[in-house]
Amino acid sequence: MWCTLECAVQGKGHLKTGIPCQDKTYSIVKGSCTVCALADGAGSAYLSHFGAETVTKTICDYMADNFDAIINEDGVSVKQNILAIVGDSLNNLCQEKGCTVKDLASTLLFVAEKAGTFVICHIGDGVIGYVKNDKVHVASHPENGEFANTTVFTTSSDAIASMKIIKGNLNQISGFILMSDGTEASFYNKRDKVLSPSLTRLVKLASTCDAGYMSRMLHNTFENLVKQKTSDDCSIVLMSHYADGAGYKNLSEKDKCNILGLPNTRASRKRQQSFEIVLEVLQTWKTYSAIKGKLHWRGKKLYRVLKQLTKAKIVEVREDGHYKSVLRAF
Repeated sequence: MWCTLECAVQGKGHLKTGIPCQDKTYSIVKGSCTVCALADGAGSAYLSHFGAETVTKTICDYMADNFDAIINEDGVSVKQNILAIVGDSLNNLCQEKGCTVKDLASTLLFVAEKAGTFVICHIGDGVIGYVKNDKVHVASHPENGEFANTTVFTTSSDAIASMKIIKGNLNQISGFILMSDGTEASFYNKRDKVLSPSLTRLVKLASTCDAGYMSRMLHNTFENLVKQKTSDDCSIVLMSHYADGAGYKNLSEKDKCNILGLPNTRASRKRQQSFEIVLEVLQTWKTYSAIKGKLHWRGKKLYRVLKQLTKAKIVEVREDGHYKSVLRAF
């Protein structure tokens, strides 16, 4: 099974000028097919936020309904069909908005998975990554246009020429990451063309923690940190694999250290029992004194454990001083 996590925030530049967020994300699960998409509306197109929203929804529905046929089609046919279905949706939107198709221009990134096979598509800038064997890799780098600071859009005449289609088998891939060019400033090293290792832990958290908490945490991170490094809109989609019903207890010792924000050492593994005892107690909201009364720990041990769990973002703290684990199916 897959879980998806999306976030899109308005950039500082658009906030100043009153332009709405032009980054849009969408995900869908139909039967055994999971699809997630991201589109970054062109800054020069005044209705691109509508275009970006339309193409993400259109492509997710199309891929979920037609995955079996697409996975067996040749690359050229796949590209032609995708651009045709996207073009039709934009033409219909033109009729509704009374505009030209260029006014709706956006990039397009998506990943679709079914029965252990996947399809990746990339038009324009932004980055698509994946996590395999606890390491993050780039599946598709940004595609820029003929001149600096330009890119390719779904409405561009050369879209099919620069469009990337990647098909494959999962083979230990545990997650996918889609990001817009605004998010690149925080997670993508343009010089070395590599993604930040921190994304590996983020994908693991997405599959292990409560979806509502992860959504709030990701939004706060983007508002307070990621968007501060750029004037552009920032968006990301995480698609993370998890076993049905599996939770923290079923993770490997290495993964537990990763989730806890600890180095994978013998000393850290010894400390895990204390962390798990507290997490077991925190399946419901409890105050510090209630936790201490239940565990009967002396000294500052509980304080140190709660501090680490909060820092690792797997325990949530309310303003009234109550604590609760955010791990899924502990």
